[in-house]
Amino acid sequence: MTVDGQVRSVAAANASAVDLVTAEIRRAVLTGALAPGANFSIRDLAAQLGVSHIPIREALRRLESQGLIILRQARSASVAPLTSADLQAIYRLRYVVELPLAGASAGRRTPAQIARLDELLEGSRHPDPDIAWQAHYDFHAALVHPAANDWDERVLETLWMAAERYTHLVFDPTQITEAERARRYETHRVLREAALVEDPDGMAQALRQHLRANEERILSHIAALEHR
Repeated sequence: MTVDGQVRSVAAANASAVDLVTAEIRRAVLTGALAPGANFSIRDLAAQLGVSHIPIREALRRLESQGLIILRQARSASVAPLTSADLQAIYRLRYVVELPLAGASAGRRTPAQIARLDELLEGSRHPDPDIAWQAHYDFHAALVHPAANDWDERVLETLWMAAERYTHLVFDPTQITEAERARRYETHRVLREAALVEDPDGMAQALRQHLRANEERILSHIAALEHR
């Protein structure tokens, strides 16, 4: 498979080549420009992005660790397929790691951290989909931050990134009505309220219900794709 038109050149950008390549390939995977299961040549990808094969390989290794890319022994790679089993594994680990941390963080926020949580909640309904999506990601990170250490955050970052491509299928930030925007805001407002009360079990239960509802919606979508 060639990648012409599916990824954009990063040759002229002023930043780390590996970071830029990682971000661009990740964008292509999340948006479906590089479709699940698609095979591509590392050489073709390097030509399309306007860089050497060295940052390409390093970027692909990063994305492989996030479950987005499968590297082959030859000079090729493929986009990881979307499967129900994969999604369930991601969420199973999120329940184990994320819920206790959110519970332990409940009621343990400084005024500045509460203000940041509110800022992110408002940002999650911003009309710019990129701003809204980043605010949503950062909001979930803020829910666990008071109790999380560096290892917790590394593990959760991997899980959130792995879950993101599935979430995009159902909660596409570029295709959203005002009613859906309001619904998403309200589900996260409930989490914000729980986060301010020193009730670990209540916070963990609120987040579990939120994640379970998302998981079930995504699983329903994936099941339809698997049976095509």
